[in-house]
Amino acid sequence: MTIDMGLNFDFDDIAKEAYIWEASDIILKPNKYPIIRIHGEIKRIPERKEISASDINDILGLILNDKDLRQLNDKGYVDKSHDVDERFRLRVSIAKSYEGRNQEGMTVVSRIIPRHIPTLEEYKMPKIFENLALEHNGLIIVGGITGSGKSTTIASMIEHINQNKCSHIITIEDPIEFVHEDKKSVFTRREIGTHVESFSNGLRTALRQDPDVMLVGEMRDLETMRAAMDAAETGHLVFATVHAGEVDDMPERIIQQFRDDEQNQVRTQIANVGLAFIAQALIPKIKGGRVAAFEILILTASARNLIREGRSIQLPTVMQTGRKWGMITLTEYLMELHAKKIISDENLVYYSSNKERARDHALSQQKVDINQPYYIPNVEY
Repeated sequence: MTIDMGLNFDFDDIAKEAYIWEASDIILKPNKYPIIRIHGEIKRIPERKEISASDINDILGLILNDKDLRQLNDKGYVDKSHDVDERFRLRVSIAKSYEGRNQEGMTVVSRIIPRHIPTLEEYKMPKIFENLALEHNGLIIVGGITGSGKSTTIASMIEHINQNKCSHIITIEDPIEFVHEDKKSVFTRREIGTHVESFSNGLRTALRQDPDVMLVGEMRDLETMRAAMDAAETGHLVFATVHAGEVDDMPERIIQQFRDDEQNQVRTQIANVGLAFIAQALIPKIKGGRVAAFEILILTASARNLIREGRSIQLPTVMQTGRKWGMITLTEYLMELHAKKIISDENLVYYSSNKERARDHALSQQKVDINQPYYIPNVEY
C-alpha cells in the first residue's frame, strides 16, 4: 500500500498514516519528529519533518473549544475525542510540558480507536466473557497497566450484549472512546466535562435513566467507586476499569482507598456485588505483534468469603482450582500460549506472576533436566 507523504502539516493526515502502520498511539512534541507506537514499540514515522510549536497550536485550534482551552491553561492538561474518518477516531491527551531552557511546550498524545469493534470471537477471547456479558447484574472489573487493552476488552463484551440482548446501555467516559451502533440494544453516551461533571455524578444520573448496563471508564476516586458498587447492588450490570496488574490486588486496591472505619463495609459490598475480576496484559508474540493474556476470577462463594475476610492474597488458589467456572491465573494462560508456540520462553517467564512455575514449564517443554538449576537465558527479572 502506498502512503501519501504530504509536505504540509495536517494532524488528520498524520493520524491516517499512523493507522495504516497499525499504530496504537501517536506522540507529537514541538521540535521532535512524529512518533508512533506499533505493537508496543516506539518508532519514528518515516520521512516526516519535525513538528513545530505552530503545528501544535494548529492541533489545539482543531480539537479544543474555549472551555477546553481554559482548562488547559488552568490545569495544564485536557483530554478530548476527535473524529478522523469512517475507519477510526482518536482519544487525544494534551498536556503542558517542559522543553528545556525554561521553555514551556505542549505534548499531544493520541490513542487510535477503531470504529469497527471486533466481537469476542474475532478477538479469540475466553468463552467465559460471553457468559459474563449476558449476566443481569453485578460488577465486572477489568485491570491492567495503561495500554494493556482494558477498554477494548470491555468494548467487545458490551458489543456482545448489543448483538444478543435488548438492553439500555449507558456509558460514562473521559473521553468517549468506542462508539457502538444500536443493534438489539440502545446506547446513551456521556462524556466527562461535556455532558456530565464527573464519573460519580454521571453514575448517579444514569440510575434515573432506566439503564440495564453501565460502563464507567475508570474507578479513579472514592465517589466513583461508591457509585459503581451502589449501581451493581441495585440490580445493574456495571463495567469498570482499574490500574492493577493482578486479580488478587484488585479488591484490596479498592478497599484501601476508603477510611479505616469504612473498609469492612466496603469489603462486604465488593464481595456481594462483584461478578468477575479480570486482569490482562499484552504479550509480544514470537512472529511479531502482541497477544492478550488474561487472569480471570469468577466470584464464587469461596472467592467472596476470602474477600470478606481480607484474604485476597489467597485468590490465586481459587483460580487454580476453578477452571470449570472459567477461571485461570495469568501464569496458566501464559503457559497455554507458550505451549502453542505463540510466545517465547523469555516472555513466558518475564510476564508471569509465578516465575518459578513458568520456568519449570519452559524447561519441561524443552525436555531439559528439570533437576538442573532454574535458568532460561536472556530473561530479565
